[in-house]
Amino acid sequence: MWFFIVFTQLLAVMTSVLLCWFVKPKTTAAKAVLIAAVFIINNSALIYGLTEFWGERFHVYLVVSILQGFMLYAALLTAVLAGVYAVILKQKLRPRAIRTLAMLVYVGIVSLAIFNAYSPEVHRLTVTTAKPLDKPMKIALVSDTHLGRWFGNRQIKKMVSLIDAQHPDVVVIAGDIMNDNTIAYDNTNMHEQLSKLKAPLGVYATLGNHDYFGYDQQITQAVEEAGIKALDNESVLLDDSVWLVGRSDDIDRTRLSADELLTQVDTDKPVIFLEHRPSAMDEVSALPVDLHLAGHTHGGQIFPLTLLMDWLTPLNYGSKKIADTQFLVTSGYGIGPVPFRLGTRSEIWIITLQSGVLAI
Repeated sequence: MWFFIVFTQLLAVMTSVLLCWFVKPKTTAAKAVLIAAVFIINNSALIYGLTEFWGERFHVYLVVSILQGFMLYAALLTAVLAGVYAVILKQKLRPRAIRTLAMLVYVGIVSLAIFNAYSPEVHRLTVTTAKPLDKPMKIALVSDTHLGRWFGNRQIKKMVSLIDAQHPDVVVIAGDIMNDNTIAYDNTNMHEQLSKLKAPLGVYATLGNHDYFGYDQQITQAVEEAGIKALDNESVLLDDSVWLVGRSDDIDRTRLSADELLTQVDTDKPVIFLEHRPSAMDEVSALPVDLHLAGHTHGGQIFPLTLLMDWLTPLNYGSKKIADTQFLVTSGYGIGPVPFRLGTRSEIWIITLQSGVLAI
């Protein structure tokens, strides 16, 4: 809590400095009013957020804070652009022109962050297994939908449309289906749209950490009522040819080890391992798993977390092969607590699993 209190005051100081430069208040009283307003807004948002720490109210605080963080990005980028302009044209921009540029840059950053959050793209990956498989299997992967206040029916409808256009054999969801609870899901009847998500071999999901915040039973029920099979440390044989193993999130203390889960399947067939976090790469890569699918990281979601998580985690985003296992971590389809993505984009993955064994 003390971290957020100190952080908020520092953020208010930064915002005050930037706004005073931008607005240019003409009197000391006007400057004092501006600074006071900044501190009041920030601390009001903080108090509001702390009344529901890491819940919906805290998310509002995060939005207010991130919007101010984007001000810093805009100021830095404006300084660079103004400097380049001065070097190339050998003349300085007028102060009013610089402030106009700063405003345009800020609007551009916020617009890009919202666009990235709500305009998903489709990525593709082909994975070749050394095990026999009569025909390729096309898998649609989504993760971290975080269905809630800022991400609901419109986004589900778009997701269903994008997936339908790819004609996958099976759809898998790698956790964090809801944003902590089913309140917004129920109140806005998201069931109607989510139940339209279908595939010939079925739709399957595992729960993520945000699905375990006291609503795991309700979320599981809602998902299954929508026609999605929740895999809770269990497996299913797809088309009599590929095993799909689904494991609960790390937060579940009763979850089985990957080795225990594989005792349920015939590992002579291709094995897809689905779970929320990519936290067990060493464990899984030592086993006969062909494809491991996960999410959770959001790819860092907002710069500079995108870079920090690349440095701090074995696989923050993308694909990586370790031993005979192909790992894929998606940045997710949803947005989590804030409706912004900067340096990442909402996405769906289409994976084609094929055999490298020549038919005789």
